[in-house]
Amino acid sequence: MSVAHQPEVAFHFNVPDPLRYLLRLLRKVRQAGMSALVCAPPELARELDQALWTFAPEDFIAHARWDAEESVRAHSPILIADQAVVWPGAEVLINLLPLSGLPPAYEDYRKVIEIVGLDQPGREAARLRWRTYTAQGHSLKRHDAAAVAAA
Repeated sequence: MSVAHQPEVAFHFNVPDPLRYLLRLLRKVRQAGMSALVCAPPELARELDQALWTFAPEDFIAHARWDAEESVRAHSPILIADQAVVWPGAEVLINLLPLSGLPPAYEDYRKVIEIVGLDQPGREAARLRWRTYTAQGHSLKRHDAAAVAAA
């Protein structure tokens, strides 16, 4: 089921520590009252799941893994998947997978955030996605994490 609008698409480039970046980003997503699907490589998905339990006890971020029972997923505002999946209940899609194509059903989310680290294969795949989003008429937002960190 597609919605009639195009999502806001933002690329966050030059992210030196994707795990720390994700933790801060997910805190902002939850403070805004939104839900999110995070698609990340398996090792990063495991690290994120563990880190969310211990990140900040005073503002715990409720979450579940994609492979959790349906009843758990249904009550979790943050889902973590180690592959490209679709979660119609989420408002934000955060992609860290080095996909050459666009994430599945990306157009069904309000926001799509592409996080691009420093590794060359991930950067090359991100360039392909950038071109595809642009070709489909999206006006993309660009956030340079290295520039922000240096400021």
